[in-house]
Amino acid sequence: MKAVVFAILSALVWGTAPLIFKLGLRGEIPPLVGIFFHNLTAALFALLSILILREGFSYPLRDIAVISFGGFVSGFLGLLLYYKAIKVGEVSVVAPIVASSPLWASLFAFMLLGESFTLYKLVGTLLVVFGVILITISR
Repeated sequence: MKAVVFAILSALVWGTAPLIFKLGLRGEIPPLVGIFFHNLTAALFALLSILILREGFSYPLRDIAVISFGGFVSGFLGLLLYYKAIKVGEVSVVAPIVASSPLWASLFAFMLLGESFTLYKLVGTLLVVFGVILITISR
């Protein structure tokens, strides 16, 4: 239940982000510069939180490398593509398409992590795909 609450709160927070990004990218800031300031701000707040909570930096190098690669994939590549889409497109179209990421996460978790793939997950995944198709053709 705790995971679901955090996931819902995360979705609410991330649901506001596209509006903020669109407002910032309406001007002259290119997506790459936007990513720099986005990640710089996130890094500074993370560092401050680590220091306040005294979580330290002593962790296995392999775990740090894997998470760093994930940061490159999502925090740089994914964000660059997302910012480019937000800059030139409508938030009401771009955000739902990007929100189809659970489809890919579920599929990859099934294939690469050996997670179960139930009928409910299949139906939910198909609903996500159908929703993205509807939003995309509604333009």
